[in-house]
Amino acid sequence: MNGHTLPKIFIFNENIDAGYLYSLYADDYQYIEEVFAITLQQYNEDLNALHQAWAAEAVADLKRGIHKIKPAFGFVGLLDVQEQCAAFEDLCQRASGTAALAGPYQQIITTLAVSKTLLESEYLKLKEFNGTPL
Repeated sequence: MNGHTLPKIFIFNENIDAGYLYSLYADDYQYIEEVFAITLQQYNEDLNALHQAWAAEAVADLKRGIHKIKPAFGFVGLLDVQEQCAAFEDLCQRASGTAALAGPYQQIITTLAVSKTLLESEYLKLKEFNGTPL
């Protein structure tokens, strides 16, 4: 034995683009954990803004809300969700009212809920991996 230890590697959920995360943060798992924490801390507020915009039938506010939350998914490696947010943002740009957005809105809200659950799970796994107290 040469005394060298192999670096610990965190195995991300298959829905998270680990290669992209490593391109942003290398193997700084403490920082990745922090990014996940910040994203989750802001999540409910951003989601509530979307719900309020929908209830008020305010397309411009929907567009603004989805535009605000969209980059967070890139920061946590959920590039497919980021693309779905961009597509919904484009729909909002072209929509004259919320009636045409009903189906896509329900779809993006479902995607956001599933994504939050995934992020919470990965965050807890990262905390355990990093030895951060729960």
